[in-house]
Formats: sequence, C-alpha cells, structure tokens
Amino acid sequence: MVLKKDVLSSSEFSENMESYNTRSIVVDYIKHRVAREGFQWENDGRQSSVTPNAVQAAMRSLGDEFEERFRNRFNDMIEQLNITDNNAYDTFKTIVDETFSDGVNWGRFVALFGFAGRFAVYCFVHNKSHLVDNVVEWVTSYIDTNLQEWMTSNNKWQGLLEFHSRTESPRDWPSFKTLLKWSVAGLGAITLGAFLAQKS
Repeated sequence: MVLKKDVLSSSEFSENMESYNTRSIVVDYIKHRVAREGFQWENDGRQSSVTPNAVQAAMRSLGDEFEERFRNRFNDMIEQLNITDNNAYDTFKTIVDETFSDGVNWGRFVALFGFAGRFAVYCFVHNKSHLVDNVVEWVTSYIDTNLQEWMTSNNKWQGLLEFHSRTESPRDWPSFKTLLKWSVAGLGAITLGAFLAQKS
C-alpha cells in the first residue's frame, strides 16, 4: 500500500526519476501478477525479493484493485481470446487500442497493466510463457509511444501516486460496456487474423 507520505515532492521525484522508467514498472507488475498465481518468471533479470519503489507498489495495489473489481468478467474475456503465437500481438494491440479509443485517464492506464498482467498469466497457464517477455515490450512501447504526451500533462508517474492516494472519490475505472468492447475487439482481431492467415 502506498501512503500519503509516499507521494513525493516534485524535487524528490525528479531526483529519483531514473528508477521510475516505464519498463521497470511494467516488469515489476508482471512479475508481481504472475507470482500471485504461483508462477515464476525469471527473465526479468531481478532477484525475486526486490522491494518495489513507490510507483511500483502503487501500480501493484491499483492493478490488484482493478482485477478484483472485474475478476469474473475479465477472466472470461481473456479465456475467450484463444491466444496463439501468431495472433498474440494483434489481439493485445487491438484491445489496448480500444481501451484508449475515446480518451485516457489513470483508470484506463491501470486497466492496461491489469490486462497485461492477466494476459501474462494466460500465457503461463497455456504453456506460452515465452510470450511474457513480449508482453513487457509491447506495454512499454505502447506507453512510451502513445501515452507519453498525456503522462507529461498529468504529472507523469507522480500523477499515478496522486491517483492512488485519492480516497474521497471513486476510481474512474473503465465501465463494463468498455470491457465488452475490448472482448469484441479482441475476438475481431483473432477472426481477422485467422482470415488473413488462410488467404496468405
């Protein structure tokens, strides 16, 4: 849990910026998420007992909160996707694009991590753990390429800490309707991928 005192001042945050790079936060979350399901992912190059920094701890907490809220619907959606080596990236990208198709906020940002974590667990469950490294790169690249401008306007990772410390209003999580759109988009990507594979 991230406490109010963990929301850093601007000067403190700037001094520690090196430890708040996107990839390190993605790696930490994926490792946390798959470990919760009893899997070990060793390709991240870290010791298993690493203590998360403030941003990593906040993302773990928020990701857990998001998944708990949508657990059954989320799991059903992922299982329907029937992910293969050939369609994994297209499916992932289509759902992530749909997540941010009508705007960005911290709730959707956390949903990206929640989806990536559940996607990684799916890979372990279905003997596709070799794709987990790819998931890390896909999320990192998507954030650094598509969400950096929004993050810069919203206090970067400090904004995530502020979002996490908020208790006076409900989180702006994606709606159930949005989750259904993800599922339809993901299934559509698979159908299109299968069609293109047959035509090639």
